[in-house]
Amino acid sequence: MDQHDTGSQIIQTPKPIKWVIPDSIRTDHATHIVVQQNGSEFTLLFFEVQPPLFMGTPEEQLDQYEKLPYTEAKCIAKIVMSAENIAEATNNLVQSLNRLNEMLQASMKGQENVNPSKRTELSTAS
Repeated sequence: MDQHDTGSQIIQTPKPIKWVIPDSIRTDHATHIVVQQNGSEFTLLFFEVQPPLFMGTPEEQLDQYEKLPYTEAKCIAKIVMSAENIAEATNNLVQSLNRLNEMLQASMKGQENVNPSKRTELSTAS
């Protein structure tokens, strides 16, 4: 078996993935996303709006806010993915959102069937 055949066989032999998330990974909260396409790759840019700090009375704070020319959003992550991987990630995200919606709807239906005095007990127990 020559080296080309061996390399091809290795690439086609699936192996399980051990997912490792280091303790040092930073967790940020994204409030906005920009998606750009360049050929068969997608760039995802995640942003967090950085609200400015205002001082003074509520009226003074409102005045300071109205004088701002813009609100700043800081890029907190940039990810580039192939079209195939972005499609799979999108499908996984939609499936997760659908499960969440089903769970929330089931929870709301369950609350409709709970007698009002029990509802108070349930909310204070958590």
